[in-house]
Amino acid sequence: MAAFPRIPTALACLLAAAIVPTFVIGCGPPQSVTNAPEHYDMGSLEEVGQIYLATFTAKKKPPASMKDLVKADLFVGGYNAIKNGEIIVYWGVIPTPGDAAGEGAGEILAYKSDVPTKGGYVLLKDLTTPIMTAEEFQAAPKPAGPTSADTKPDAKKGS
Repeated sequence: MAAFPRIPTALACLLAAAIVPTFVIGCGPPQSVTNAPEHYDMGSLEEVGQIYLATFTAKKKPPASMKDLVKADLFVGGYNAIKNGEIIVYWGVIPTPGDAAGEGAGEILAYKSDVPTKGGYVLLKDLTTPIMTAEEFQAAPKPAGPTSADTKPDAKKGS
């Protein structure tokens, strides 16, 4: 008969565990979830950094154009942002993730197309995404190579 008193205690513990979370879930400050354009801009630039780094890692050289990008299916937002001209990328830049103090780390790798006039998020060579004013962007170091804006990736020949 010693086991009998334990059954109600175990049952009570299970009920308490099931009931308590239902009361706790609604407690606490509201969480901030937004679809702010800034979040999209930063997310797209981060995806561009990931696809650029994936290409560099896979091919042992930086991409020279859209056709060089690998794993586009994993980074659809970033890929489409480049393709649609929303983000301008400098081709041929060797990314240096995590090396903010490295040579050329503050160099621009990619930026939203309206950053030169309005400011906003940019992607640096070290794959960080700071916000720059239009003036800071104009003064920031940039690679000398071609950009995704120099050619249209899907332009049909002869049209």
